[in-house]
Amino acid sequence: MVFASGASPTEMRTKFAIGCFALLVAGSVPHRAAAAAATPLPQAKVEQAVINALPTWHGTRAQIIEYLDFTKSFATTAPWALVVARDAKPPPGDLAMMGNGSPIVICFVKTLTPRCGEARGHAAENGFDMTNGLIDTAVVFAGPGRTRPLLMLQTSYAHGLNGNANIGTKLFEYDRKTDGFRQVFVNITGGSNNNAAARFVEHGPLQGDVIVNYPTDDAPYAYWVEAYAPGKSDHYARILRYRSITRYGDGNPLAVADSEMPEIMERMGLWKPGDALPIPPHAPKGCGPLVMRRGEAWCKTLRIASTPQQ
Repeated sequence: MVFASGASPTEMRTKFAIGCFALLVAGSVPHRAAAAAATPLPQAKVEQAVINALPTWHGTRAQIIEYLDFTKSFATTAPWALVVARDAKPPPGDLAMMGNGSPIVICFVKTLTPRCGEARGHAAENGFDMTNGLIDTAVVFAGPGRTRPLLMLQTSYAHGLNGNANIGTKLFEYDRKTDGFRQVFVNITGGSNNNAAARFVEHGPLQGDVIVNYPTDDAPYAYWVEAYAPGKSDHYARILRYRSITRYGDGNPLAVADSEMPEIMERMGLWKPGDALPIPPHAPKGCGPLVMRRGEAWCKTLRIASTPQQ
């Protein structure tokens, strides 16, 4: 188990909660003023600005595949939006044979000025290297009552011969002083084929934290489980790391983060044996009441024989 800055997870979360309350009180009036200052721009105009900023391929322009305005959700002082476009150029033949589409580009647009990664998928600010697919774009909330909004992006890299693809998860917060967005968390998993995952916790005692799990390299094969919480300057820091009780392919249909949630919360001083078990946000179909088995949560009436946890 590893704690950041020598503090326990409980101490870090307590200090963070006090800091958030102070920021909410101090920033309430400016927040309302800023919320009234900006009005979202027409989507068509913003998308056209992005298309104009990206290169064409044989006269064909990039295709817009996602649009998310966050002027109101972040109460920005200028209109802001996220636009994701797919490159018009087809992927190389070897990538296309593995079912890959063209790379995508992620653009943060202030008013009508896009800031994009390279259209061909190369590493660039606000983009992933060889990003190939869009999994999710959402405004999530790290604080109770829909406070402390964050922009969450999840994208995938190109698939390999075995169908494996790394998954990228990033969180961005809005900085009112600079009227801009800054990255506060990033995780690139070891691949989609081995149950590695990064989950933003949207409800409950761990709201705003990120739970990451990835397989161990040695037997008995399990997972490294890590928890990240906002630290200095709101950048996420690791507050917990341990080898899971859950074993790879043990038949538990729950996701690793869900089967390990009692252990995660107990290590943070937020749960103890005998308390009600944490309810998974997306339990698998047919999952009956949760029970504890050998230190991990299970569905009482559901078990999978051979497919490892997802």
